[in-house]
Amino acid sequence: MSTTDKTTLVLLPGWVLGPRPLAPLARAIEHLDSRISVHCATYPRLMDHRLETWLEALDTRLPDNVWLGGWSMGGMLATALAERRGSRTPGLITMGAGAQVVPSAPSDWRAPNPRAWASLLRQGQHDARHLGKRLLHTLPRAGARQSATALALLAGMDLRQTLGRLAMPQLHLFGEQDMMIPASTRQSVAQCLSPAGQIQLIAGTGHGLVIDQVDQTATAITAFMQANSEVENNSA
Repeated sequence: MSTTDKTTLVLLPGWVLGPRPLAPLARAIEHLDSRISVHCATYPRLMDHRLETWLEALDTRLPDNVWLGGWSMGGMLATALAERRGSRTPGLITMGAGAQVVPSAPSDWRAPNPRAWASLLRQGQHDARHLGKRLLHTLPRAGARQSATALALLAGMDLRQTLGRLAMPQLHLFGEQDMMIPASTRQSVAQCLSPAGQIQLIAGTGHGLVIDQVDQTATAITAFMQANSEVENNSA
């Protein structure tokens, strides 16, 4: 990293949770390295669940030539946006994000109420104990239609080929005890990655690694960004 210019990391939140759960992680990263500026983004209010519509809106409203990152659905969107931007994205960080959720969304599929998100995460003792209550306190007052649109978007995304095409440095972080992204899913992501990508596990946490293990997650992200920024500067 340059000693004078700041590197910007934009973090996209999970589903309808908004930027609040990511704020402590952003502060921790900036505390570890003052040369990194972290921006926690909000989603546009869209009623169209097509991925291209969301990417167009995000590409327009987010700054250019910044690192992209995100948690859960945000990580999947960041991955798709990184492919769209190509060389305009110096690096990618995802947290608790798979390559796909379901193969396809059936025509009669209906999204659950936004507050059901915490219940969906209660698929392991660790996530139930450490994450559910925290998420209930951070859920914004998202409209049911907006929430359903975002969840339909999530259900329809398939990034397996996208991961193999990405050329920028990329770090994919997972909670070791994540029951939403189990070992089999992590292995599928690893098999899809291009040589520029790598996976790292955060111990002692589940899907809420960005909330439950802020310091470990921030340390991993900062170290990766520092290492790859140094490579870029040395090759410039």
